[in-house]
Formats: sequence, C-alpha cells, structure tokens
Amino acid sequence: MNLIFRQDLWDKDYVLKLSLPDTWNVEMLSMEGDNKKVLTAGSYRKAIASLASLLKGKKEICILFDDISRPTRTYQIVPFLLELFDRCGIRDEQVRFLCALGTHGPLNNTIFRRKLGEEVLERFPVYNHNPFENCEHIGTTKLGTPVIVNKEYLSCDARIGIGSFLLHSFCGFGGGYKIVMPGVSHIDAMTYHHGELLKQCWDTCYGIGRHAGNPLLDDLREIAQLDGVINVLVNSRAQNVDVYAGTPDGLYEAFTEKALAHYRTPFTRKADVVFTNTYAKANEGVIALSLAEQILKDEGGYVVVFCDVQAGQVVHYLLGRFGKKSWGRLAFGERIKDHRVKKIFIVSRYRDRASDWWFGKEEDLEFFTNTKDLMARLKDIYGGKPIDVSIIPDGTIQTLG
Repeated sequence: MNLIFRQDLWDKDYVLKLSLPDTWNVEMLSMEGDNKKVLTAGSYRKAIASLASLLKGKKEICILFDDISRPTRTYQIVPFLLELFDRCGIRDEQVRFLCALGTHGPLNNTIFRRKLGEEVLERFPVYNHNPFENCEHIGTTKLGTPVIVNKEYLSCDARIGIGSFLLHSFCGFGGGYKIVMPGVSHIDAMTYHHGELLKQCWDTCYGIGRHAGNPLLDDLREIAQLDGVINVLVNSRAQNVDVYAGTPDGLYEAFTEKALAHYRTPFTRKADVVFTNTYAKANEGVIALSLAEQILKDEGGYVVVFCDVQAGQVVHYLLGRFGKKSWGRLAFGERIKDHRVKKIFIVSRYRDRASDWWFGKEEDLEFFTNTKDLMARLKDIYGGKPIDVSIIPDGTIQTLG
C-alpha cells in the first residue's frame, strides 16, 4: 500500500511518501469531516457579512489571529473581512492585527505574511502579543483568575477573533474565547487558569471536547470581552470546510455538536503499529502521539510520528524547557509514555534535542530522517508477519469515537 502524508504546513508544505508491505492489515482512520467540501469565496463572504452591525460606529478595531501552532489559513479569510471594512467605511488607520500567541514564541514578518497574506502587512500594523508586559489588570473572575489582558486589545471598541474551532483537552474547544485567554492574556493569569484552577476543576473539565458544565470554559467567557469571532472547521489537509461568523456565544451554539461529529474518528480494532501524522499542529506533535497510544493493542506496539518541520516544536514559556534543569512555570517534565508503547519512532530531518522531552525520555525515542530506514527497522522487528496497522491522517486534530 502506498500512502502520502502532508508535512510542514507553514513552510515547505510537501508530501512525504510511504510504502507498506501487502501482508500488513492496514486500517485508515479518517475523520468524519474529511467528507466535506472546501469552502468557496461565497461561503466566506456570506458568513462574514453578518459582522457589519458589530462594526457600525466603531473607532478602533483589533483583529486577533492565532499563530502557526494552529492550522487556520487566515489568509483565506481576511480578504472578505477587508471587503467588509470597505463597505462599513472603516479606514486602514483604525485597524490593527494582533497575534494571540499566549505564551508561545513571537512570529516574524515572514511568518506573518504566510499566515495573513501580503496585503495585510502592507496596509496594517501587525503585532505580537507580549505575555510579560503591556497588559492591564482589570479584575478577577468568579473562580479567582486574574483578568490581565493586552492593553492594545483593551484600547479598541471592536474586537474580533479569527481561529479554528478544534477540540481541546480541558477547555472543550480551541478557538472561540481561547483567542483571548490564553491568547492575549498575561502569563500570571495563565499560570492560575492553567494551573491552580485546572487542578481544582479537573474532574469536571478534563477530557477532549468536554464542554457542558465546564468551569474553565465559563471562566474564559467571563474574561474574553470579545465582540465577534470568525472560526472555521478544518479537515485533515488543514483546509477550511465550514465557517461561522458572529458572536462568541453563537459560535458555541452553532459549532459544538458539529465539531464533535466533524473530528470524530471511528476505528474497528487495535493495532500493533500506529502511524500518525501532525500536519495541522506539527509544532505540538505530542498531541498526535497521545492519540495514537490509545489504539495500540494491550500487549504493546510501536507508534510512528511524522513530524518533519524545520521550525521544530513550539517555544512555550509556560510549559517549556529552557535548560537541563530550567523549566516554565507549569512544565510537567519529560513525558512518560503509555505502558503499551514499546518505542516511539519519529520521522524528521530536523531533530531538536532540546525539545525531545515533549515526546518522551531519550531511551523511549528513535529518530529517522527518511521512511526507507524507518521501514527497514519495522521489518527487522516483525519480519513477514501479517501485523495490524492503523493510519491516522492527522492526529493533532482528530479524536477517537
């Protein structure tokens, strides 16, 4: 069987090829949303037109957008927002774009242009959020989170967030209100919300897509002060296939059940080897590993992670590693693999030893720069046995169900 895996969404965007023996029993685990058609210009234009009333009479406009740890092809969305600005009489000098980084590392001009398109950088100022400075403390939520938010964002009277509505491990969903918290919040606020509050509410919030009665999601809603959102659902090729534009509360009403069904991935059996790709969120590749571990047989097996991105794993000031014994405030240390995992095979030409810990301890990892060497290793292990194999097209956005 011949397979392809798209790699490096925000740079080279190329196809990695893999050939599997005919004796292997292969199951392709496609998510439900892969059957949807890619959005047309008319779909974007119709949805974004609903934001016109929000812009009426506004003086200062802030557009939040996510960074390259998310698959949002913002450059496909923004042209229709700019059309709306023209129709509403919004002048260029009223608008700024602000990258909602949370505590991730900043983007540069090159990446901004890939994310937003050339026109935005030529017409408007585009800023990185700074989670350490230039934030204002404006209160405390009912659950105790300090509300410390980017001053530039707060200075505007129209605030719109652009992102992908993805499943999240403890806030129900990414996108939506998360564009503000953690997106443009101070690291002290995130430390409490992602740390102490998460511990307090673990039993009622932790779990992929868990949203009903989720106190951390309610906390985000209280913090956000967000007027409008444009959010998309994406397929395993990081293509936009559905769009919502309107109020944040309306987003959750419109997309919650849709998203749960969209990213759901049925499977019929467990596997000896799981191949998982990381196209949408390659710099958070451990998400794909965590998903793949769940479908290994009880007697154990191997996970192969395709993560061939030169940029490497995300710089994360809250959770990351900054020396042999230096970590972010909420870092959890080197990852402990699932007991069913015999070894984790990572396919990448760009190993970054300082980031290996995201995937596991050194003795649990093997790196390969090409698929030929990878397959030779697997054939050495299994010989000609007819093993069960599962393929996950993009383990960073899919969920099992």
